[in-house]
Amino acid sequence: MSERRLPDGVLAVRPLPGANCSSVGSVVDMLFVAGVVVSSVAVAVAALSSSSSDPEPAEEDEGAGEG
Repeated sequence: MSERRLPDGVLAVRPLPGANCSSVGSVVDMLFVAGVVVSSVAVAVAALSSSSSDPEPAEEDEGAGEG
């Protein structure tokens, strides 16, 4: 096998998924995932509560106003 030369400033390349991630990147990813989960739960709660709190339409008396 021939040896490939890396560009200047690159010490090593790790080809596995996530091998080049830093711990700060992991924290940011976790915050993003937590934000998505929390907002999804908030939307679900809002959707459920809005359907149960719809006011019933007022029945109008047919004879009201006559007389």
